Amino acid sequence: MKRISSTQLKIICISIIALLFASCAMTKKLSAADILSKTKLEFESLSLDSATINPDLFPKSDDLKKGLLPNPHVIALVQDFARGILEKEIGKAHLTVGLNAKNTGKDTLWIRGLMASLVLDSLMELPVALRDTVKLIPGDNKVILVTEMPIDRRIFRLMDVNVVHIVGRMDVSLEAGDEAFTLEFDQDRKISQEEKQALADKARTSVLDNIVSDWVGAIGF
Repeated sequence: MKRISSTQLKIICISIIALLFASCAMTKKLSAADILSKTKLEFESLSLDSATINPDLFPKSDDLKKGLLPNPHVIALVQDFARGILEKEIGKAHLTVGLNAKNTGKDTLWIRGLMASLVLDSLMELPVALRDTVKLIPGDNKVILVTEMPIDRRIFRLMDVNVVHIVGRMDVSLEAGDEAFTLEFDQDRKISQEEKQALADKARTSVLDNIVSDWVGAIGF
C-alpha cells in the first residue's frame, strides 16, 4: 500500500477544511434565503416630527435690540408663509416613516444597511435612513426610517399627496459579522385625509414656531 506523504496529507486536510467552510457558507446562505422568504415589510405610518429653519435667515445683530418692533424681514416671511408663498428653501422638515417587519421564521436577522427612497406621490422623492440599528427577531418588529423634506413652495402641496411609496433594499445577516444578504421591498400606502391634515398642520405650526423662536434667539434676549 502506497504511503501518503506529509505534503499530500496537508493538501487533503486543507481540502477537507475548505469543503467544510464552503458547506457552512452554503448552509448559511440557504438559511438566510429561507428567513428572507418568511420576512415581510409593511408600510405603517408617516409623520412630520419637527422643522428647522436655516440660521442665516436670522443673522445676529446688536442693532435688533435697539428697536421694539420685530424685524420687518421676519414679518414679511411669516406673512408670505401664511399666504402660501415661499420664494426659496428656508429649512428642513423632519419626517419619520414607520415600517413593520414581520419575521415568521424562528431565527433572528441583523440589519446591516439600507438604501431606500420615500416618494410622496409626484411631489418629491427623498432618501431615507435607519434611525437605529435593528434586529429582526421572530414576530413583529418596528423599523423606523427618517428623512428630511426641504421647506419650500412644495410644502404647501402636502394636502395633494394621496399615495406614499417606499422602495429600496435592506442588507441583513444571520449574525452581526456575517455576510449580508439583500431583502428588497416596494410598498405603497394611501394617505387618509386626517393624516394629510395632520402633516400640513404640523408643518405649518413647526415652521412658524421656529421662525419666531429663531428670530428671538438672533436678538439675544
